[in-house]
Amino acid sequence: MPLNIKTLWREPLLHFLLLGFALFLYYDLAGDDVEAPPKRVHVDRGAVQQLAANFQRTWSRPPTAAELDAMVEGYVREEIFYREALAMGLDQDDPLVRRRLRMKLEFMLEDLSAQNVDDAVLATYLQQNADTFRVEPQVSFVQVYLDPDRRADLEADAAQLLASLSDGADPELSGDPTLAPRAYPLTPQSVIARDFGDGFAQTVSNLPPGDWSGPHYSPFGAHLVKVEQQVEARMPALAEVRDTVLREYRAEQSRIQKDIAYQKLRETYEVTVESPAEPASSDASVVSEANGETTQ
Repeated sequence: MPLNIKTLWREPLLHFLLLGFALFLYYDLAGDDVEAPPKRVHVDRGAVQQLAANFQRTWSRPPTAAELDAMVEGYVREEIFYREALAMGLDQDDPLVRRRLRMKLEFMLEDLSAQNVDDAVLATYLQQNADTFRVEPQVSFVQVYLDPDRRADLEADAAQLLASLSDGADPELSGDPTLAPRAYPLTPQSVIARDFGDGFAQTVSNLPPGDWSGPHYSPFGAHLVKVEQQVEARMPALAEVRDTVLREYRAEQSRIQKDIAYQKLRETYEVTVESPAEPASSDASVVSEANGETTQ
């Protein structure tokens, strides 16, 4: 049967195919020239005022028109880069971004720390955490150092020098050179331990005041020591340490509040943890269901 071109041209199917092919060619050849819907960055009046206020706080003067324009352009630049970075997925799997977002959320959960706390609550907290706030023992003393590298008979030299000091010799003119101070005013035991070691600090804290004694040993060598005053450890009154107690109380309450918030959020998630000993496709996964139960 001969092909009738006129009849074929009147077929709707042919028109549809030709139109589709034309559209395909158009978008293939000119698609790059077709404008996408415009992206908008709106900098409202409040944002501009905030930029100006920040400048004022830093420089103690309002910004000029050029300076304000530059700050607004910087704001727009940051917003555009931020949006494009999100669109490219640059925020995904970035440990720094994850940590920063976690810190911001935890900071939002610390509102309890800003609440007023009465003294009765703080007094109870002080008693419950006595070891944290107890004032440690303090000692004031004078020490004369003997360098074992300079002394062939350290014990004999120490005995001779001890007798001399007991008879009134000047400690500043006695013993060997040392970077440690000769005299310590009332000093916490922990500070003495920092300078001379725990054993020496414990020994000095137990010496009776008034007399020279020794030699007492530290990691640096031998010391002749005269304790002048001792103050025993004690529990301070709340008025002495209120600011410290309040700070510690708020920090603890903040930790508690964040833990509670996390547990409540945690209950809404199903968490799957693959065992490192199993391949990724293994069925031996540890699943923590939304109800908190763990299944294998």
